[in-house]
Amino acid sequence: MEVFVYQPTSDQLRTPDKPVVHLNVNTSVQAIDTSVGVASVPFAILVNRSAGSFRLFGLARLKAAMRRAGLGQEVPLVLCTGSELHDRALELVHQGAQTLGILGGDGSARTVALALRGLDVPILPLPGGTLNRLCHRVHGHADLGQTLRDLGNAKPVWLSGGLANEHVFLVASGFGPWMGFHTMRETMRRHGFWAGLGALKTLRHDLFAGRLSLSANRQACDVVIAAPGQVDEAFGLGTKEIDFPETRLETAQARFSGLGNVMWLALAVLFRRWRNLSFAKTQISDRLSVSCGGDEIIGLVDGEKCQFGDHLVLRALPRAALVLSTKGSQG
Repeated sequence: MEVFVYQPTSDQLRTPDKPVVHLNVNTSVQAIDTSVGVASVPFAILVNRSAGSFRLFGLARLKAAMRRAGLGQEVPLVLCTGSELHDRALELVHQGAQTLGILGGDGSARTVALALRGLDVPILPLPGGTLNRLCHRVHGHADLGQTLRDLGNAKPVWLSGGLANEHVFLVASGFGPWMGFHTMRETMRRHGFWAGLGALKTLRHDLFAGRLSLSANRQACDVVIAAPGQVDEAFGLGTKEIDFPETRLETAQARFSGLGNVMWLALAVLFRRWRNLSFAKTQISDRLSVSCGGDEIIGLVDGEKCQFGDHLVLRALPRAALVLSTKGSQG
């Protein structure tokens, strides 16, 4: 999958101080069924051709969901690669789009949201990736059909986020040598199972060395996960309550004594009991730093691999992205 890591400028990282304007969801939905060009349609959908949903179903799944939602055939569907999302989003806004749907993974939605930050144009995240964690956070679920059916009652909200050095994340970021398994997963997806197993040799040999350390408690750990809401969102399970105004980060850390701890943590995550584990700890703050004994820190930012040097600073980022949320519209 093509991955485009968009680095926002300092202007795009500013906190917009103007209220949301120029958005009327009902007008946008009503205008969808008119036979007009892209320049006049206030709602369009960007489709990342690299996303897992598109590779499996093409446009069939999306078009079927749109028909069932009564959206008609006139909604512009703009196909592009991950590296083209940023430019295509800006082009559509300049052509008059007031709301952009984005079918892709968490990284795709993040790229578009940051591209439009400060323009008062919300994005509508649509599930098209593997975990669709951002959809869970924004809508409370990852159901494509339900999201489109509830579009008429959707509301624009500012979503809080976080910064890992200068990398923005909207769902979660993870750090430590265990994040190297992402490389193995991507290799397996692109080149097959055996090639993926071959990527095991790229993993660092300090998986259980406890090299990571947080400034808040200085306790050694093997993995650190940070999220602007609850860390549970990082696991793709969603949360019972979603607090959009949250302006602090929840950080979880774990120290593994062996592979058994890893397997026990994975099982506890599935049953939402990981917070009770003795080797896992959480804390809430608006800023903290992470070190790795002078070694390079590797991590995932909304599912995309990044490198951070030997020192990492995590910060909360209020009003990180303007999104169109259907949460509370069900029924």
